Amino acid sequence: MVEIRSPLAHRAAALATIDAVEVPFLTQIDVRCGEADAARLGFPLQPNTGTGDMTRGTLWLGPDEWLVVAAPGDPGVVVDGLEALLMDAHHAVVDVSANRAVIELHGPNRLALLASACALDLDPAAGWFPGVCAQTLFARAQVIIQELPDATRVFVRPSFADYVVDRLLASA
Repeated sequence: MVEIRSPLAHRAAALATIDAVEVPFLTQIDVRCGEADAARLGFPLQPNTGTGDMTRGTLWLGPDEWLVVAAPGDPGVVVDGLEALLMDAHHAVVDVSANRAVIELHGPNRLALLASACALDLDPAAGWFPGVCAQTLFARAQVIIQELPDATRVFVRPSFADYVVDRLLASA
């Protein structure tokens, strides 16, 4: 029997020292479609914004690209549901759940940790508040950062996940 392990399962103790956790096996579905179809699905249309909460949401990634994020489970169910809703539209729906590890940062210092190696202005006074997201570089690693009401999520390719954790630890 094959044991399934998340990319950062071995880093749980290290992540805890900076008030962070891995969100393993988060469902992630890439959706490409037109703006009218996205609006019909309730996707955000404003650049660098997201809708939903910590269990289900959608992030704007580009003019015709969104990332649907849902609780761990069967991504096929989400894909099938989106395919049914978009069946009469020009679209692409792809399960990318294994494409990114997800680190969730908590605590009052989380934005300072990210700002140590990120060119984005993560100050809430400058517009970084719950409901925004951005694709950027963190210490030269491509990431997506999503701000939630009580946490900040960092989506990173599994091959860079340990590197990002190490850089966060060094910043602490």
